[in-house]
Amino acid sequence: MAEVLVLHGSPGSGKSTLARGLALALSAADVAWGVIDLDELSLVHPYPGKGFARDNLRAIWPNYVATIPHIKLIIPMVFDNEQEVELVRAALPGARLIIVETTAPVAVLKKRVTDREPTEDVAAGTRTWIDLYHARSDHERIRHFQVTTHPARVDESVREILNLTGWLS
Repeated sequence: MAEVLVLHGSPGSGKSTLARGLALALSAADVAWGVIDLDELSLVHPYPGKGFARDNLRAIWPNYVATIPHIKLIIPMVFDNEQEVELVRAALPGARLIIVETTAPVAVLKKRVTDREPTEDVAAGTRTWIDLYHARSDHERIRHFQVTTHPARVDESVREILNLTGWLS
């Protein structure tokens, strides 16, 4: 059965970095994997709306499982709410969905996004998203596991996720 690991968390929490680290670890263990970044699937102008990335995911998912039936797929993204979990699940028929929330202290998150964003306006907007994310009350209902990405190194967080998922067992 194909399994999908969703790395869900605040902007700056290390989702994309962990996706790359997990891909390297799975490759080293000769485990079939793929990464689909929903933010990347949404890079289009004019932006057609939130459902666009899920529609793209639904369209390409059958090709992944037809080509590699037991794939371990990694999706870095932010669930807006609990209902979005079900929408993503519906876009991935037949997959076992595992949701790991990635976390770090708010000050660390804001520093990370300030350092990475191309302009101060973009960084300010992303810092606002961090505040909105942390004001939510649904995190425990969305996630299966939680992994802290600070002060942990990437390889430590990757190892923790692989242990939690059992992907190398």
